Amino acid sequence: MRRTKPAGAWVGRESDFQKQAIKLVRMIAATAGVPPEAVMHVPNGGQRSARAGAYLKAEGAVPGYPDIMVFAGGVGKAMRDNDPVGLAVELKIWSGKPSPEQLSIHAILKDAGWHVFVAYGIDEVGAIAKAYFGK
Repeated sequence: MRRTKPAGAWVGRESDFQKQAIKLVRMIAATAGVPPEAVMHVPNGGQRSARAGAYLKAEGAVPGYPDIMVFAGGVGKAMRDNDPVGLAVELKIWSGKPSPEQLSIHAILKDAGWHVFVAYGIDEVGAIAKAYFGK
């Protein structure tokens, strides 16, 4: 089955998407009194040597965690079903889709009370953050 490109899907490098998205989520979080340090990027992606990958794995790195994680639960009203633990957003440029490892981690996070989303564009990231923080 062929997927349809979502309206507003990011066009360009995923790194640029990441930079814009983290800046936007931190700005929206600040309006809810959440410090910028509570909004972080999980640096699991990117090109690394096999040696660097082995070091990260030995140090406990786990593949599949979402790109943006917000460690501030229960701050918004719009998404406040059972007071979420936090917000996790996986960023994808078109035509990417979550890997099996990412879907597994998403399920773990959801079971733990996190709100987890996959976003394909900056407007979608903004809408998710605004809803989470009740803005």
